[in-house]
Amino acid sequence: MAIVTISRGSMSGGEAFANCLASRLGYPVLGREVLVAAAERLGVTEDVLREKIQTSTGPYEKLTTHRHVYLVALQSALADQCVSGDLIYHGHAGHFLLKDVPNVLRVRLIAPMSMRVRAVMDRQGLSPEAAEEYIRYVDQERIGWTKFVYGVDWRDPRNYDIVINLRNVSLGSACAMVAGVLQTPAYATTEEVKKKLRDFALACRVKVALVAKPICQSCRFDVHADDGTVEIIWQRDAGEAASKAPEAIEREARQVAQAVEGVKKVTLSVRESSSSGRAA
Repeated sequence: MAIVTISRGSMSGGEAFANCLASRLGYPVLGREVLVAAAERLGVTEDVLREKIQTSTGPYEKLTTHRHVYLVALQSALADQCVSGDLIYHGHAGHFLLKDVPNVLRVRLIAPMSMRVRAVMDRQGLSPEAAEEYIRYVDQERIGWTKFVYGVDWRDPRNYDIVINLRNVSLGSACAMVAGVLQTPAYATTEEVKKKLRDFALACRVKVALVAKPICQSCRFDVHADDGTVEIIWQRDAGEAASKAPEAIEREARQVAQAVEGVKKVTLSVRESSSSGRAA
């Protein structure tokens, strides 16, 4: 089987679809639980983390250190849950957080505005006009945030493997379609896939440990793992080289990574680069 990420607009049936698919496949389902786990790792409240990773920014704002730390923690919390290879995630930006992970089926749900408005009215007791305004506001926040962090349009179908329009397809039929795809050999959770998932989770844990250190927080590290051997690549720009003590950062990074459970060996290299301002 596989990992399924579900992307959808506000009140487009994502959670109901996830539960339907889980009932059919026997998979665990995760949503806000990943936010909670990430917040606990950082010692902040769920509301603080949610605000940092879901609120759009001004046109000239860069990806601040704190936003980057929160994103890394969220990615690591999700990666740890993916090690088994069977999971349905309908939370924040799963298709981006797991962009380099094998065996992930990225599903996008879209629904007519009338259906979404009715859902908001039922849940929040708003008028039809207020419900539609709320939906448009939330969607615009997500569009702006994703564009800012990942440089892509959240609505672009190229970011997904399957796009399902619930206008004419029932939730049950959509669930059956996706379940059918997951039954194919292409989504078998092989031992090779499980290894890659373990390696990805370990690399994420190392990255969290790195950005938790004040001396490393503003540095951009790419981390790769292979059976306990961890490679850290410091993407250092000219400003960092001039303003900081590179030797101290390298020494701290090695020590921090070596202390992470599961790490057997650490290598570190430095590449000079320009800052992109986007999440890795």
